[in-house]
Amino acid sequence: MNRIVAFGSSPILSHPGFKKGDMPFPEIIANRLTVAYDTKAKPLSSNSKISRKVLTYDFQQGDIALVSWTSTTRFEFRTEHGWTGINPATYRSEHSFGEHWYNGPGQWEYTAISMALKEIIITQNFLKQAGIPFIFLFDHDEIFESHLYNNPDAYITSLIKSIDWEHFIIFDNHGFMPWCRIKEFDFTGTHPNITAHLAAADYIIEKSPHFASKGSES
Repeated sequence: MNRIVAFGSSPILSHPGFKKGDMPFPEIIANRLTVAYDTKAKPLSSNSKISRKVLTYDFQQGDIALVSWTSTTRFEFRTEHGWTGINPATYRSEHSFGEHWYNGPGQWEYTAISMALKEIIITQNFLKQAGIPFIFLFDHDEIFESHLYNNPDAYITSLIKSIDWEHFIIFDNHGFMPWCRIKEFDFTGTHPNITAHLAAADYIIEKSPHFASKGSES
């Protein structure tokens, strides 16, 4: 292992509640294991953007991809303006693409869950074919708590079965953010502070076969 490369949204980035020297948990892991670190995470990223970033990244030998999947209600599309991301909190202008999407296909749980599962499968298959070791996480519980996941039809069942869940680290049956709330870690706004990130780094190093042996040596 030479480098950890992180992909995701704002929960795996620094935020205003961090003090000088504080790091988000993927960077803490890299620091503890004395390997290089790179991040392609961006605030308000959608799962489709996260997948695109993984598939277009110039991986090097010895890289490990750490991918934190985000809200299922964010989407990214290629338009005449380039890659355009939309989410329910920011699409509000009248007659916008976002308005039409969220009043149309984007309003349905089926759209959100099925698209999220497909992005996970595409990314998983790409990384396996490229021979890149990877760890998947969730920063939320949206998929596991959805009616569709718990009452799947034949198509959703097939998507769920196509995912290699052995590559996921789930924080005591939760995504990172809900786990932080259950553990009563401090937050700044909607994002957990450094204590939560330190605890998450410990959890991932302990649970991941990629890190456990090396973590015990440090």
